[in-house]
Amino acid sequence: MAWDIWDRLKSLTWTRDRSGKNTYILNQNSLNWADYSKRKNLEISQDHPILTPAMLFVSKLFGQADIKVVSKSTGKEEANHWLTKVLKNPNTYQTQNDFLESLQFMMIAQGKSVVYLKKATGFKKNEDTDSIYILDSDKIKWPENYKSSFLRDPNRNAVSNDKIIYDPEGEKLEIYLRDLIFFNDMPNCLEKNFLETRSRLDGLRQTLMNTQDSLIAKNIILKTNGKEIISSGTNESLPLMGDDKKAAENLLQDSYGLGWHRKRGIVTKANINWQSAHIALRDLGLDESVKVDGNLIYTALHIPKDILSLEAKKTTYNNFKESMVSYVQNEMQATLNSVIEVFQRLLEDEGLEVIGSYEHLPIMQHILKERYEAHKLRGEALKTYRDAGLPDNVILELLGFDKGVVLKEVQQESSNNDNNNQNGEQQGSENNSEGS
Repeated sequence: MAWDIWDRLKSLTWTRDRSGKNTYILNQNSLNWADYSKRKNLEISQDHPILTPAMLFVSKLFGQADIKVVSKSTGKEEANHWLTKVLKNPNTYQTQNDFLESLQFMMIAQGKSVVYLKKATGFKKNEDTDSIYILDSDKIKWPENYKSSFLRDPNRNAVSNDKIIYDPEGEKLEIYLRDLIFFNDMPNCLEKNFLETRSRLDGLRQTLMNTQDSLIAKNIILKTNGKEIISSGTNESLPLMGDDKKAAENLLQDSYGLGWHRKRGIVTKANINWQSAHIALRDLGLDESVKVDGNLIYTALHIPKDILSLEAKKTTYNNFKESMVSYVQNEMQATLNSVIEVFQRLLEDEGLEVIGSYEHLPIMQHILKERYEAHKLRGEALKTYRDAGLPDNVILELLGFDKGVVLKEVQQESSNNDNNNQNGEQQGSENNSEGS
């Protein structure tokens, strides 16, 4: 394979120090931010100064989900089920938290996460899965002119004989589609291949580039500030004399080779101008630009400002708490529900279901008080309606209870209360007669 010499030469950097030593540096990492169009979303999401921490926040929060396989009738966890075991120990390199974090990270970066159900050779059933791996969807090579068909039967076995090649430039692993499951962050079925999706980062590429360019520009200004400009003078300029003249001549002397300590120029007593090259960084508005672009990134990830923000504005603990609870309930739980539905399709036993929640998180304990208050109000309303004589079936429907709930008889309780009151009155009259 012939080398592109011109591209190689363009990546060379030449430097020479005061001793005369020449150094040539070959920049091997060509995929820098200047070559933005060549970088893929997964690469960008791993080294962006704003996007990467935000995605890690979302992914680590998602990874704390509590996922179980339970019986629909009893609600008891099936600890020995194959899916439970695989989720607890996905593969040799990841724990359950690692796997779920990577799953969410890949869903955001690539629009979908592709999971490989690895089975022993010759086994085809889902229950034969012994480990699961998350694949890089950019390395999946689909069959030429692959197109999904409109099928009447939603059974996954309809595409069981189709194959893909994973990492065609490296491992070249052939995998059946029946051994792959897809978790989508963006809507699918919009391309001719229904399993392909776009990424939400596609719409942020310019914003991500602007953020990086602003930070690079700020770094350049910080390095160049403090420099001075010396130019030919006018009548109002200062003459170059004495030690200043000698220092200027020393700068022009050779300090290496055959020209050691030989003057290469003569500095006269001409007038000169001095000017500072300092640039007021605040006037460029680079920090404001980064803040605006950063908030756009947070918005794309649906992160509220009370949780993450670049504006350095103070927020109260109550606002943070409410925002976190709302974010977990409306964003994390919604994403978890879609993931659970995919896992649910792997179960062949209709009496089992996959469930998941974040109710065990400390931040979610704040809503327990509100939940208990709601239960208390329902109980008080139930008692009030029954004392008023409303039929039980009407009360259960009004308060949202299950119609199959059997309520205790009120008449028995009221008659017992009447008897207790009568006994108390008789005992009181006897005590009064004894005292008289």
